[in-house]
Amino acid sequence: MSRPRVLVTGGAGFIGSFTAERFEREGWEVRILDDLSSGDRRNCAEGWELRVADIGDRGAVADAVSDCETVVHLAAFTSVPESLERHEECYRINVGGTFQVLEACASAGTRRLVFASSSAVYAELPDAPKRETDCPEPISPYAVSKLEGEHLCAAFREARGLSSVALRFFNVFGPRQPADSDYAAAVPIFAERGLRGERLTVYGDGKQTRDFVYAEDVAEAIFSAAVSDAEGTLNVGTGRPIDVLALADSIVQLTGGVAQHRFEPPRPGDVRSSTADVAQIAEVLGWKARTSLEAGLSPTLAWWRERLATTKR
Repeated sequence: MSRPRVLVTGGAGFIGSFTAERFEREGWEVRILDDLSSGDRRNCAEGWELRVADIGDRGAVADAVSDCETVVHLAAFTSVPESLERHEECYRINVGGTFQVLEACASAGTRRLVFASSSAVYAELPDAPKRETDCPEPISPYAVSKLEGEHLCAAFREARGLSSVALRFFNVFGPRQPADSDYAAAVPIFAERGLRGERLTVYGDGKQTRDFVYAEDVAEAIFSAAVSDAEGTLNVGTGRPIDVLALADSIVQLTGGVAQHRFEPPRPGDVRSSTADVAQIAEVLGWKARTSLEAGLSPTLAWWRERLATTKR
């Protein structure tokens, strides 16, 4: 019997490559569709089929989807602050690209689609865990585009019978996460600068909270969702809030970096607090994050040490 095939859009990226590895361990054939704008060929294992194309390319998307049983749609414009300045590009990729993927899946008779949404869709309610039943209140073009992606999934379920689930990721971290932008996530920026012995930049007072969830745990959630019949939206987080200043202090301690942080004004579009209520995903998928922040930082920093050492050669 032939093995099932999964298409992972954005699969040469950070979360995508962990996801592809998870499917491969279960014996699936892996196909990647990525324009390599933020992904890296080095994240793709031997034996994976890599197709380099833009997610807005209708023909390339349809061809990539055509013989795949399952599609995991991770390709996205991911920066909240940059979406305020480049909203047209954000919508083109996150709304237009998602529509292309959904249309291709519906036309090809794809069995299952998993859509990567975001905790950014939630309203700004300080210190309150975000529940899937909460009324969304996105405050950035990025968040709006992700919520529109969820609506598109629902529309294709209703009108075209495409089975899908949207996973609202909280703050994913781990090895392979790029830090080559001022708008990258806190963990890779702090890790790189800490290992370089540089001061860490903290935006605002650093007391804003985040729910940091390890990439391998996220890949497990994606796989579990893909092989289930769950529909609607599910949070993917730990349920444990960590403030950004505490994260910075932890990384300084682990890297032997400079203790004094540099504080800058808050960034536009950033929410004050973001913690997942994870009761629903535990009930529906039996999934729970297994990796603590401290345990996840160890391999993350090891990856950065190796990367920085290679760069110096």
